[in-house]
Amino acid sequence: MLGNPAKPLDSSSYLQPLRTFSTTSIKPQQTYLETTTIMPPKRGGGEGSKKAQGQARKADAAAQKQAQKDREAESAESKKWDQGSKSNSKAEAAAAKKEEAARKKAEKDALLREEEASQPSKPKGAGAKKAEKKPRGGGIDGALGSLNATGIDNALDAMSLTGSNNDKIDRHPERRVKAAYAAFEERRLEEMKDDKGLRRQQKIDQIRKEFDKHPDNPLNQVSASYNMSKEEIAAIKESEREKKEKRLVGGS
Repeated sequence: MLGNPAKPLDSSSYLQPLRTFSTTSIKPQQTYLETTTIMPPKRGGGEGSKKAQGQARKADAAAQKQAQKDREAESAESKKWDQGSKSNSKAEAAAAKKEEAARKKAEKDALLREEEASQPSKPKGAGAKKAEKKPRGGGIDGALGSLNATGIDNALDAMSLTGSNNDKIDRHPERRVKAAYAAFEERRLEEMKDDKGLRRQQKIDQIRKEFDKHPDNPLNQVSASYNMSKEEIAAIKESEREKKEKRLVGGS
């Protein structure tokens, strides 16, 4: 046998502390269970959300439809204004053209009236019949055909030479300048209508320069001062008459 047998343990040596520990230090463990309360969903919540979404879609579609209508109405209104603007432009152009034609006609009529007023008045009654008789025989007064009157101006000069020598001398030629220029401008624009190289304003500028030196300008025609005597006016008439005679007879 090996050595001494084991010494038996004294039960008091280990049981007492165990009892002391178990009775004084160890407390029963308590377990706590945490619970979470889950509330049930409200009744009808899903249906309300779908209804709201449907209403939102309808409202959005209605807004888009109204916006499209507004755009179409705005486009139609814009086209209407454009057409109206074009119509107004054409109407204004036609009215301006008509007004310009009326103005030129009025100026021409005024010019003719002034020309007629500057001519000697025709005698009335028995004196008128005598005035209508033209003397026969030689001389410029009795032979219109002997004059070389090839143009309108020459023909008018020839008629003035063969008529009575009591033509009036214009004392206020400046009063006839406006009407004379209007008639001159209209005639020259008609003559220059085929000239595509010049704009209208360029043509008018050229016509004004021509008119400044043209015989149709009353300021370039024979005139007399308002205070001239009858003898001075008669001398001017005779001088102009001689100039016309030489030009027409000589064919120059």
